[in-house]
Amino acid sequence: MSRVYDDERLAGAYERDNEMPEASLRAWVELIASYAQRSAPSIVEIGSGTGVFSAAMARWTEGSEVTGVDASEAMLAEVRRHHPHPAVRCLPGEADAVPADAGVLDLALLSASSITSPTARERHGSWSA
Repeated sequence: MSRVYDDERLAGAYERDNEMPEASLRAWVELIASYAQRSAPSIVEIGSGTGVFSAAMARWTEGSEVTGVDASEAMLAEVRRHHPHPAVRCLPGEADAVPADAGVLDLALLSASSITSPTARERHGSWSA
């Protein structure tokens, strides 16, 4: 069964709809980065989508290493096409597949995403807000 989220047309539309003025994006990055406990933080974006925030975090958080994780290869293709950055690593996967050894990550970012992890649902049952 294919998922609508894997449709390249959706990924392209998502990229177009995520445009943000540079000053606003930078303000978000500065706010998020202010929570890092050290310089050159290791950051993971869960549900990175087209990589707007992953690339911005890498660009404006000096020395950072950013991992963008998304379940959609179509979304990750948009990252590589529109927001490539040498400090950003893109990984396919869901929230419970985040590569996180103890003490390795400084920040985790989840913005405008829904968590769709079969393993998490099995562990926690139905989630409600």
